[in-house]
This record gives sequence, structure tokens and C-alpha cells, in this order.
Amino acid sequence: MSEETLARLHDDTLETLVRTLQRQAQGAGHRATLLLSGDAHWTANLARRCVAALADQVPTWLTERSLADGALALRAADRLLGSDLDLLVYDAHSGFDPDGFGAATGAIRGGGLLLLLTPPLADWPDLVDPQAERIAVWPNTAASVGGRFLRRLARLLGSEPGLIRLEQADLESLSIAQRLISEDACVAPAPNDPGRPATASDPNPAEPATSDQDHAIAAILALAHGRARRPLVIRAHRGRGKSAALGLAAGRLLGERPLRILVTAPRRSAADALFKHAAAALGGHARASAPDVETGTTPGPTAPPTTDGAGHAHAAGSLAFVSPADLAAQTPAADLLLIDEAAGIPAPILETLLAGYPRVVFATTVHGYEGTGRGFDVRFRATLDRLTPSWREITLETPIRWADGDPLEALTFRALLLDAAPAPVEEPSAVDPAEIHCERLDRDALIHDEKTLRELFGLLVLAHYQTRPMDLRMLLDGPNVRIYALRWRSHVLAALIVAEEGGFADPVLREAIFMGRRRPRGHLLPQTLSTHAGLAEAPALRYLRVIRIAVHPALARRGLGRRLLRRLARDARAEGVDLLGASFGATPELIRFWDRCGFRPAQIGTSRNAASGEHALVVLRRLDARGQRFAAAAEARLESRLPVLLAGPLRTVDPVTVAAFVAAIRTAPPLSDSGEPSSSACRDTMDDRELNGFIDGYRSLDATLPILAERVRRRLGACLRAGGIADDDAALLIAAARQLHGPAELASRFGANGRDALTARIRRAADALRFVPSETPSRATATQDASSAWLPSRSARRERAE
Repeated sequence: MSEETLARLHDDTLETLVRTLQRQAQGAGHRATLLLSGDAHWTANLARRCVAALADQVPTWLTERSLADGALALRAADRLLGSDLDLLVYDAHSGFDPDGFGAATGAIRGGGLLLLLTPPLADWPDLVDPQAERIAVWPNTAASVGGRFLRRLARLLGSEPGLIRLEQADLESLSIAQRLISEDACVAPAPNDPGRPATASDPNPAEPATSDQDHAIAAILALAHGRARRPLVIRAHRGRGKSAALGLAAGRLLGERPLRILVTAPRRSAADALFKHAAAALGGHARASAPDVETGTTPGPTAPPTTDGAGHAHAAGSLAFVSPADLAAQTPAADLLLIDEAAGIPAPILETLLAGYPRVVFATTVHGYEGTGRGFDVRFRATLDRLTPSWREITLETPIRWADGDPLEALTFRALLLDAAPAPVEEPSAVDPAEIHCERLDRDALIHDEKTLRELFGLLVLAHYQTRPMDLRMLLDGPNVRIYALRWRSHVLAALIVAEEGGFADPVLREAIFMGRRRPRGHLLPQTLSTHAGLAEAPALRYLRVIRIAVHPALARRGLGRRLLRRLARDARAEGVDLLGASFGATPELIRFWDRCGFRPAQIGTSRNAASGEHALVVLRRLDARGQRFAAAAEARLESRLPVLLAGPLRTVDPVTVAAFVAAIRTAPPLSDSGEPSSSACRDTMDDRELNGFIDGYRSLDATLPILAERVRRRLGACLRAGGIADDDAALLIAAARQLHGPAELASRFGANGRDALTARIRRAADALRFVPSETPSRATATQDASSAWLPSRSARRERAE
């Protein structure tokens, strides 16, 4: 059959096909998927014809190509969360982003249609995928990333019963399309509005759409009216209306009496649906007495004030959004706190909010893209039991945005392993340690072993509450990733995910990393230890970094994690690796675990990690003589900086965590390459290089603060006596580096407009310390300052360079 004839057949049948798919989807309340598989030009043209055939629909295009006006880039897919789409075109020729695909397809409502454009399925895994650049660690590119994830995805798409395929190389797809049309001939035409799904004759936004949702609203109202310290957890898959239930309950409460209700979520946009339904529920109330749910203000008089558990009177009701970090830091008064997408908020912040508010609702998506609800269940349940043992939980099962048995939901769950779960271990006592064996998994074989892959990913979901679909792609295709597992009777009981890092041979690149000018992707340990800990030689060493370690919760505290780490250390020594390492949010329990496994502290972050809510701690285990020397130097350097760090950037860290951290440090004089203690002159030279990096704008103030404090102590007096620094600049250095005043206090005292302006002024002031005019030093200080050799100032170095 010629291409011309094929094109005519497409023209004749395509409009009927897509309208048939839409009618069938509307009749069932499901979402349909049409896979267009072929070269980029062919699939783009076919997609345009499909969109033209549904001229009464508003299409949303996700693509990096210029295929349609107003198309969104793939990275903007998360902006579709909370939207209602009837027609989505996802262009996988631009790359496949698992996170974005899951978020975007979740926005399609019942009766809607997904057009999925892919290369030929047989060829797709061997092509360069642009989105693979996100997991291509230096010096790899997207071309170096494996195709295992796409090979598995292509296999699923090729066999999935819930979608229709039109393949450029397969004429049979035409007969499938024609058969579908023939079978649908008896289906009555859709109403005049073909873009309106049958299931969604758009429910009234002011009323619950299902009995599940009505039950959730009643539970929230009971919580607001009942005794304090009995939080509510609402769990649901996507599309079950949990956010709407929160909003409807808030609206009803505000219509009854002037409560102060606060809302938080990982992002403000995640709460849009909540505010929309709250506003709808308040629509029947007088505007003068109804709070403005967008701003949290009340424009007119209300009923008498109410008082919350903390004794704060509220003259008017309000509903306002506050970020999780601001809530935890400031704890503004509220009668009720609603937390949406709780799985995407760090557990320590959730615990702070639970302790700080008497009435809290936690709503979480069981399998979501803001975070993983299953991990939230396991990790936060113990906190709820400990702090509020009278908490209760409800689950929303009935879909609202599509009907039960939706084929696109089933496809997404399978493709992205959203429903992955650990192996069933009903009788932990029956697990004989002698029957457990450790192995390094073959990733090529893993994509064909769905049972093992699902158990493995299910464990990882439990291990970290923010595990996302992109982590599955990293697991299968990351160029520097390896996987270890403990197995019992073919089941995965524990897993270890490891990344190979470091080994930078180029001294120019190592210097650029140290100065903060280069940040090679995917080398967290060497970059952190060089750029932030001030250890210039860090990039030269070879590391195996533990990304995730997960043990089945039924078998916790049986030494399985340590068994995996012992196997890793054995393999690493055989390969000539210098160090094992890990980076994690520092808590007493985790610090003690890694300490028992032989990992010592080497660096602690000066700001809280966005994912964990804790300060990131780097720990190292030494494997050879070079690793021993380096790790000892790192530990000693960290210990020497603690007085400044604990009084400054780390002053808000829980003292219990600090105690565990200090107990894990076992300092000894750092050794040089010859095995002798390192000289103070050598250390001074390293410190000066680190200070130069700060002054030149590459290093942060917090990371440089211990060095700056020492240099201010040793050099500022001479600089002042010689007139080399203005009094105000000297005062700023004293306040920042010796008195350790915080940024807000410094900005107010010295008239800086924001943190960036303040840091820039400190950099200019510190520049004067690099050129200290000569004065006769005492014998005690002559040796100390010899290493600096009166470093030239930044302006002098620039003049030389010019």
C-alpha cells in the first residue's frame, strides 16, 4: 500500500476513530489513550489531525518542539496539577519525564483523551532521550544513559490492553482502528457538548461528589468541633477529591462561625483546589460575613470572636495559606490547620506542626508526585502514635474525576510502579538468616523481572518519603549506579543503591570545584567536601556513595543494613575505591546507625535540607591508606570548626542531635602524604584559598565562616592599625565573624538591603584582609603568618591579570 493511499485512509478514518474513542470514554467515565508510534514528523502530523478532528476541545501540548501555539515545555508538566484537561498531547520525541508524565496524565478527567507520541517502540530504547540528561552524571551525556527504563516502558505500551496503537510501520493498526469504529457503530452520538465527560457533568463544587468525600468532610467538622490533640489523616489515590473535601469542610466551618483556619502544602499551587471549593461552599453566605479565602482577610463584621487552644482571640474568621517552613518557624495561631499533600513535606516539619497545633488534618496522596504516601504512612505513623495516640485515619476509595477501572490509571501505575510494595513477610520469625544471600543485581535482567523490580522499588518508597517516578529511571539507567539486594526465597528483604563518584584526575578541574566555579553533576561527596568543607583534594579520591539503604520493616534491627554495607566495602576495596560515604539529614538515630557501621562525620551543612528538614551530614568510611589520611583530615577540620558553627549557623540544631554528632567524631592529628602530621603552614595555605573563593563570590558565607573568623582574629588588628580597612567594614567583620550575629540583625545594623547585598559587603570588607600592610610581627605570630605571604588583594590581582 502506497504512502498516499495510507494517508487517504488515515484522513478517512482518523476523525471517526478519535470521536469514537471519546464517546466510549465518556460513556464509561474513563480516559482513553491513543498511542501514535513512528518518526517525529509522522507522529506530529497525525497528532495535529487528531486535534483538528476534536475542534471543540481545548488541547494541551507538552513538547519541546514547535508543534502548537501555547505548548508547554515538558518541565512545566507539574503546573497541570489540579487542572481539568479533556485533551492532552504528550510528545515523547522530546523525551520522557516520568514525573511530568504522571502529573500531566493525572490532570485528564473522565471522558478525556491522551495522545501519546513516541518513536517506533522497537527503536525507542536505543535512541538518545533528551530527558536522560537529568540523570547523566559528569562526564556522561544523555547518550551515555542506558535505555532500560524505555525498554520496559515500550514493552508495556506494546502489550497494554487499555490503549489503541497507531504505528507507522504496522498497517494492522488501521484494521484495528476500523474494527473499533465498526463495533461502535451502534453507539448513540454524544450530546451536543462532546467535550463534557458523562461522569463529570461537572459536580457542584459546593457539594461532595461521593459518599467517601461526604464522610471525610464530616470527619473534619468533627475534629474542628471536638476535643483537641486528635488529628485526622486522610489518604487517597489521586482523583478521589481529598483536596476538595478539605476546602468544602473549611467553607462550611467558616460559614458557621469565625474560625481562623490555616492551610499549608509543599507549594501554594497544590492548595488551589482547596481554596476553590472553600470559596464555592461559602457562596451562599453574606459577603460581609464571609472571609476572603484567597487573602485570609475578612472585609466586614462577623460573629463574636472565638479563642483557640493557645488563648489567641480572633475577631473574624479567615482561611489563609502559609508555607510549611514559615509555619514551623513562627507557629501563627489557628483554630484548625489543614495540611494538603503531607507526604511532600519533611517529616521533622510535620512533627513540629503536630506538636504546635491542637487540631490538624493531614491529607496525603497514596501514590503521588509531591511525595510518596506509603512512606509517609510508615514513617509518620510512629510519630502520631507517640504524640497523639488518639489520632484517626480515613481512606477515600471512590474516584471522582474518572470511573473505577480507568485504563489510564492502571497504565500509569504499572509504568511508573506507583503501586509497588515490598515483599509480603507474614511471619518474620520464619526468615532464617542462613537462607538470606547478598547479590549485586544485573540491571539488564531486572527490567524483565517485574516481581523483583516491584519489591525493590516498594522498599525504596518506604525508605524515603519523597521517592518519585524519576527515581525509577535513575535506578535502571543511571550511568554510575549499582544495586545490591538481600534476598530470601526469591524475595527482596533489603536493598542498597550506590553511586560511583570522584576520581577527577584534572588538577585544573579540581581547583575549579574547590573554588566553587564548577559543579560537575552527580558527584555529591567530592563536590561537597571540596567546595563546602574546604578540602581541595576531595575530587581526586574515589568514592562509593550510598544513595538509599532500605530494609523491610518487618525485619528491621536484625543487622541486614550492616550486612549490605559489609559486602559493599569488600567490593570497593577490591576495586581500589578510597572511601564509602553517605549524605543524609542528621538525626540522632541515623548518626548512631552510621557510626555503628564505621562511618565518621566529615562535613555538616549550615542550612536545613529542603527534603529532610534537617542539616545534611556527610559521613565517610575509610578503605585504604589514602582514604584514611583524607578522612582523618576532614574529621579534624570539622571538629576545629564546630565552635564557630555551633554558635552561628548551627545554633538552632537540636542539642540531642549535636550530642550524637559530637560522640561520632574521633579526632586525631591529620596526616600528610608522608604519614606525618600536616603542617600549620599547609593548612593556612588551604584556608587562604578557601577565603579567596568566598571573596571572589564562589563560596557561601556560612561555609567560610570558621575561616573568616580565624582570619579576622589574626589580621584585622594589623589592618586597622595600618589604615587598610574602614571602621564600618571592620565593625561588620567583627559582628559577622566574631560575634556571629544573624543575617537579619546584620542587615538592620549595617543598612544592607537584603542578604545578597549584605554578603557582597562582607566580601568587600574581607578583601582587605588579603593584603595586610607590613608591621614588625612578634616571634609567635611570624611563623603563623608566613604562609599568607601578604596575599595580594582582589583589586591587585585583577590589575595583574589585565
